[in-house]
Formats: sequence, C-alpha cells, structure tokens
Amino acid sequence: MAYSLIIFFLCEEKSLKNRKKLKERCIQIDVNKFFVCFEEYQTLKYAGYFFVSVFIYTILIAKFSFIEHNLKLPEIISYIALSAFIGSAYIILFKWKKDLLVKVFSSLMFGSIFIISSAVAFALTYLIWR
Repeated sequence: MAYSLIIFFLCEEKSLKNRKKLKERCIQIDVNKFFVCFEEYQTLKYAGYFFVSVFIYTILIAKFSFIEHNLKLPEIISYIALSAFIGSAYIILFKWKKDLLVKVFSSLMFGSIFIISSAVAFALTYLIWR
C-alpha cells in the first residue's frame, strides 16, 4: 500500500504542476471549461500511470504471496478493501487543510483506481497461474 500511495502522490504532484501553469485559463467554473481544464491538467494521463503501476505491483503480490500461500477470495477482498480504505483515509488526513472537494476527489481517485486495478490484476493472475 505504501508503494501505491507514493505513486499516487507523484502522479498528483505532476498534475498539480500542470495546474499551476494553466491556472489562469481555468479560473471560472463553467461546465464546458471544466472538461477542458480536466484535460489540460492531464489527470487521465496520470491516473493511467497510477493504474498501470498498481496493476503491475498487484500482479507481483498475487503471484508471489497470495498464490504461493493458497489464499482465497475472502483474503483477496480483505486486502483490496482494507488497502483502499487505509490509503483513502491517509490521503484525507494528509490533505487535512485543503478544501473538502480536493480531499474527496483525491481519495476517490485513489480508492477507485486502486480497487479496479487490483481486482483486474488478481483476476488475471488467478486465471493465468491457477
């Protein structure tokens, strides 16, 4: 989970650097402008990087830890759910002084991408090596 948080914060930092460069163009909140700003911050690009890094890491965990010790579905679900919950809670605590929307969006981005990439990685690992 620490690996996932480190990668998430690195990707978020790169996205925020893009935000600082483009802040003047995206100050007003307009629906059409929102999607342009979302694209200019390259949020999807960095979310993709985070997805791939968690996916690869989870394949390694599944292959060398879960399959080796013959762990089943309840353990896998526990690992994914607890890691996503603890990571999201850590992000909320880390961003305590930030705006509520920033905290919720960051923890949602971390948790949703982490859950999806981990679930897909476990499914593929168990289909291939079991």
